[in-house]
Amino acid sequence: MTTTHKGVSIFYTDQGQGDALVLLHGFLESSAMWLPFIQELVQTHRVICIDLLGHGKTSCNGYIHTMEDMARAVHSVIKELLLDKITIIGHSMGGYVGCAYAKAYREKLEALCLLNSTPLPDDEERKLLRTRANTMAKESYHQLVRMSFTNLFDPETRKKCKTTIDLAIKDATQTPVQGYIAANSGMRLRENYSTLWQDGNFFKGMILGAKDWIIDSNLHQSQFENHTDYFKIIPGGHMSHIGQEAILKHNLFKFLPRKHC
Repeated sequence: MTTTHKGVSIFYTDQGQGDALVLLHGFLESSAMWLPFIQELVQTHRVICIDLLGHGKTSCNGYIHTMEDMARAVHSVIKELLLDKITIIGHSMGGYVGCAYAKAYREKLEALCLLNSTPLPDDEERKLLRTRANTMAKESYHQLVRMSFTNLFDPETRKKCKTTIDLAIKDATQTPVQGYIAANSGMRLRENYSTLWQDGNFFKGMILGAKDWIIDSNLHQSQFENHTDYFKIIPGGHMSHIGQEAILKHNLFKFLPRKHC
């Protein structure tokens, strides 16, 4: 299904009945990343998966997609479906979009889970890496995507899930160069949502990878666990949905029933 936002067709799927659960994918991913989880989630929830701007079957709407731009695109789907309250689970960039959504549309948000994601902005080193990557994307895009994507996995998962990772990389290279640069630029510009996270009166969850070199789980435990209703560190790296599928499912369901507490 699709809806239109600022002249762009936003692709989404809508399955199941019950409380609305919106799943947001990460950078160089699409709504297809959630396929291994949907069959079980729709047993208890109405599950909406959205392709974010410049990813999957949703086209670009500029050369910089800020997290606020993406949150507004997500909201166009929420309005289309006439949803009153929603829970968001966002992986990596999807979590950043979830934070932007929480700030802009607080009245709609019942719960937000950051999966391998953070309320913190990029530090200066990460901003520099994004700038360099955008330059490289114009010259050797497929090589950049393959290298960047592979580095998101810890060595054990790389070996154990080679076929799945290769398929994910193949899908990642379908993201247009403009989509890569626009999203990467938007992530570089994102604001600090720490105060929103600490003071927000929605139900908050954080599921992080113990070997994630992008999101430091120990730092987040010390800084955010006391402000998070459901906090869990699980094995593996940044891509918990690949290699840690069973334990991730378990923790997603532990987060969801508690959202009304």
